[in-house]
Amino acid sequence: MTITAPPASATIAPPLVPPPHQAGGGHNRPTAERRRQIRRSLAKRDGACCFYCGTAFADLAEATLDHLIPQVQIPGWKLANLVLACYPCNQAKAGMLPQALLRPVGRFAPGLRPRPTLLDRLHSVLARLLLAIRRAGGRRPLGAGVSA
Repeated sequence: MTITAPPASATIAPPLVPPPHQAGGGHNRPTAERRRQIRRSLAKRDGACCFYCGTAFADLAEATLDHLIPQVQIPGWKLANLVLACYPCNQAKAGMLPQALLRPVGRFAPGLRPRPTLLDRLHSVLARLLLAIRRAGGRRPLGAGVSA
């Protein structure tokens, strides 16, 4: 029996190795640059806030991309199935359908609370400072403000 090499015109199938951005079962996860483009598109479509709790993003880099219908049920990265979510909401939703997490008007789903904005934090700090001043009889309490 003689073994011969395949003819030069024969095509050989490429190895079944996924590209680097698909390795690890990432459901064809887009590159970092493509994810930034997706975030910008979603912010333009839905506003730059969490789809679930409504927290505004100061920077879109804070936003995570969430699959409205889990990837197990609808694989892929189509914009129609993506929303911006804050990290806590994305983790709380996990693989659930969105009905379990959507907020009723003015209320939040169990376990979810809006993240305080910078203005909320400033208000809280000033309120504590005013309370400390009142307790000190109108004098500035020790440690408040700038030392001389």
